[in-house]
Amino acid sequence: VMVVSTKRLMSARSLSSVALTAVQAATVGAMALVALVVMQDLGALAVRADAGFWGRVAFLSLFCTVAAFYVQNAAVRRTSPTRVGFLMGTEPLFGFALAHALLSEPVTGGAVLGAAMIVAGTFAGLLADRKAG
Repeated sequence: VMVVSTKRLMSARSLSSVALTAVQAATVGAMALVALVVMQDLGALAVRADAGFWGRVAFLSLFCTVAAFYVQNAAVRRTSPTRVGFLMGTEPLFGFALAHALLSEPVTGGAVLGAAMIVAGTFAGLLADRKAG
């Protein structure tokens, strides 16, 4: 729904991918903050960790989320929402890979199975889209 909505929004206006990405990131951040305040309190934001941890979290947040939104917004201008949706479905796979590489996230059998299912589902969807189109 989001990719199709983005396609319609961007085809009707000359809104840049950067501007739309900034609006999306700010909206997600604001909604997450509201959810935190409603479900817990602002004290839950206090996490004791070193600067290296926060640097890694910032990198993963910016690269795996904000950059992914930008790529999605730029790609939706050039191809179909279906293809972009399938491509973005692999975002958790890249997030996991970077979390393992940067934060030593453990690789478990369940994680490998999940990654394989994401990749298989993405390719199956792209193949079905190619046959339908």
